[in-house]
Amino acid sequence: MYGDLGAGKTAFARGIAAGLGIDEPVTSPTFTIINEYEGALPLYHFDVYRAGGSEGMAETGFDEYFYGDGVCVVEWAELIEDILPDDTIDVTIKRLPDKGDDCREIVITCNGE
Repeated sequence: MYGDLGAGKTAFARGIAAGLGIDEPVTSPTFTIINEYEGALPLYHFDVYRAGGSEGMAETGFDEYFYGDGVCVVEWAELIEDILPDDTIDVTIKRLPDKGDDCREIVITCNGE
C-alpha cells in the first residue's frame, strides 16, 4: 500500500481484515514491523517504514509470509519494492483535503497474473 502519513492505509487494512472475518482490533505495526491475525486466511500486516529497507526485512522472514498461504498487506511498500513478489496488488491512497477530511482517492493496480 502506498500513501502519505494519515492517508488511511491502516483503515484500509482494517477493511481487508473485516473481509477475512477477523474480529480483533487491527492496529498499525509501526514499531513491531508485522502484526499477524487469524481469519478465513491469515492476515500479515506489515508497516515497513522503520524496517530499514529491504536489508532490514531479512530479519522478519518476509519471504515465508510473502510466498505463504496468507494475505500480506504492506504499508510503505515503496521502501521494499525490490523484494516484493511479481504478483502484487498495489493500493495507492491519497487524501483529498479540498473535498473534506474524510475524502480519499484509492487507485488499485494489479501486477503480474
